[in-house]
Amino acid sequence: MTNKVIKFHDDLKVINIGLEGFAQDIKQQDVKVVEVDWRPPADGQENLIEILKNINYNQDLVERINSANKMVIERIQNSNPQVIDILPAGEAMKLPMHTILHSGPPISWDRMCGPQKRAVLGAIQFEGWAKNLNEAIKLVEKGKVILHPCHKYNGIGPMTGIISPSMPVLVTRNEPYGNYGFSTFNEGRGNTLWFGVCDKETLERLKWIRDTLGPAMKAAVKKHGPINVFDIVEQGLQMGDECHARHVASTALLIKQLIPAMLEAGVQGDTVASIIHFMNENSHFFLNFTLSAVKVTMDSAHNIPFSTIVTGMSRNGVDFMLRVAGLGETCIVDPVSDMDKAVYYTDFTVQDAAGDIGDSAIVETCGLGGMAIASAPSVAPFVGGKLSDEIELIQKLNSITVAMHDRFKMPSMDMENTPLGIDILRVVETRIVPFITTGVLHETSPTVGQIGTGIANAPVTLFDQALVALAKEWNIKTQLPYPASIIQIEKEKVGLP
Repeated sequence: MTNKVIKFHDDLKVINIGLEGFAQDIKQQDVKVVEVDWRPPADGQENLIEILKNINYNQDLVERINSANKMVIERIQNSNPQVIDILPAGEAMKLPMHTILHSGPPISWDRMCGPQKRAVLGAIQFEGWAKNLNEAIKLVEKGKVILHPCHKYNGIGPMTGIISPSMPVLVTRNEPYGNYGFSTFNEGRGNTLWFGVCDKETLERLKWIRDTLGPAMKAAVKKHGPINVFDIVEQGLQMGDECHARHVASTALLIKQLIPAMLEAGVQGDTVASIIHFMNENSHFFLNFTLSAVKVTMDSAHNIPFSTIVTGMSRNGVDFMLRVAGLGETCIVDPVSDMDKAVYYTDFTVQDAAGDIGDSAIVETCGLGGMAIASAPSVAPFVGGKLSDEIELIQKLNSITVAMHDRFKMPSMDMENTPLGIDILRVVETRIVPFITTGVLHETSPTVGQIGTGIANAPVTLFDQALVALAKEWNIKTQLPYPASIIQIEKEKVGLP
């Protein structure tokens, strides 16, 4: 048999769909190749594909989903969160004595990760319920201290997320819808509860926040009037923040807005100076303002039947909790991701790290953090090192979201609005998951605290399970069992009207 050489009149052009290896072989022969990143829907999992098909073929159901998702987006866009007061958590949140709140879904003491345990024990000592660490441990082990997730009391906290009754909290009201949310003041860097460290310095700082910062901020808010959080967030995005891992500009804008009001309210000059010094050294100070604002925003968009939009993501170092607007107070829980995509400080590795932790992942559901990463070139090392890497990620996130936030814009992308409305249907189909800009805590050390920073991915299995739960609710036949990792969090009524 004679081999024939086929000659083409024009240069060969190839479109490669799927496996990258095929394209590499062709490129080695100097042939131009256009690569299409295609994969089977839902990674080819037949049961998930069948659910997606049944949804898409049911026009009435599709219209209900689209209508519900439109309502969720409208509620997010219309939200106007404002900090209206500073009050002790016990008063503002109707938080009982000997109760401590933590980030993430509910978890028993014996399952808690190292930093969250250490933070709980620190809060017990701060409240004066125990004189030392050993006494604090005995109180918890005997059930004398009650542990609940922040979410139960409309609260929210970064990293370990600890809130105890005497801690001052930001009282945030969502003006169009009248719902409230609460967060403590950010403690800053170093030895802090939110980083899972408690020593003499930690307790002294917490007392200063309670006795000095809290009253001064309360006086400033009363003199200034409500603080419109998203006004500051909107400006911060134009100045290099993505409003999760970076709040440098937003913190500076808050100082500019509140310090004159603090002085006009009669706060002593040396006290004001100490507060300016603290805020200047704490570039994350505005983070907790953003968290409380996003919390009330996403809560107002929650519990909309037939919606497939994510309204909350939260982690406690062990479990990851997903809230979907159409599932009401039913939440999906799965193990957290390993922190293998983070940038670690010298001498630390992923083997030293606790799991992904903090309530702050909710900001990604509101068009901030990872959804706005192209606004913050300084955090590009988290995702490859270049601004172009950040832009590429934003383009991917657009494929799993249903809208763009009408207020939040990214200068580096010609003022493009940030992606908004994570849709579980799109995540299941594409296998593209939202990523979270976050920090990393040491699992075992009582003195180290933060050991790195970077990104963490939301587990795709959570979205798969949420789809199955919705399918069962919509009476869509599926061979997949109802998710075992379902929890219900009974919400407490807070003390405010």
